[in-house]
Amino acid sequence: MRLQKMTGIIVVVVMCMSCNQFRESIHDTLYGSDTDSSYKDLPATQDETTTTTSSSTSTHLSTSTSTNTTVVEHRNGTTIIHNSTTTSGDHDFLSNAVKLNAAEHALRELPAFAGKSIHLYRSIHFYNDGRINVTVQHPQNAAYIDEYNYNDGKWEEPKPVQMSVRDDISKSLVNLDDISFASVAAVYRNYHRKAADIAGAKPLEHIYGIFDGNSISWYPQSINGSRERYFISFTPNGSLKDYYRE
Repeated sequence: MRLQKMTGIIVVVVMCMSCNQFRESIHDTLYGSDTDSSYKDLPATQDETTTTTSSSTSTHLSTSTSTNTTVVEHRNGTTIIHNSTTTSGDHDFLSNAVKLNAAEHALRELPAFAGKSIHLYRSIHFYNDGRINVTVQHPQNAAYIDEYNYNDGKWEEPKPVQMSVRDDISKSLVNLDDISFASVAAVYRNYHRKAADIAGAKPLEHIYGIFDGNSISWYPQSINGSRERYFISFTPNGSLKDYYRE
């Protein structure tokens, strides 16, 4: 009797195991096994985030180009190194001291001025699109004046300037060692600090210096608003000198 009961229990267990295996076999056939290597329990947004980031990075790289610039300036026995990273397409020449210094350095490095002092004559003009126009005393003949133009990051060949016997060249000369192109950035910055509070004032696109008595005066010397007008002047290094309403 006891043997019959044990035999019956064994038969029931075997049948249950067979049923479970059968059900699992059907589940795997229809839905796949839980241990299948293709199954991944990842957050639903992980792949979307990665894809979005990758796409954004790719777009950024394709629309902007950065350039590292190093300018070595030698002034009065001192070596100054300027480093800057600029982006192509920028139009910030008047406010960028590194670009201004690069233009000055390029002028000093012209073969005509090798081992010679550079004397600027009468005026120098800076434009926000990167141009510079300046007249310079000829390095070999003090009675001659040449016009130099800076464009697209380089100095063009000089052009002779017709002079009169009545022109007092010596009165309107300034040694390049006594001024700095980077002063333009200081003029620009100080001008716009004041112009920011004047309604209708327009941004600067042109800054120029006039040489007289062997010193430089920076222009413009006025800020015009829609209802107000102010006088403004600068020191040779571009610091604010005077400012008042007219």
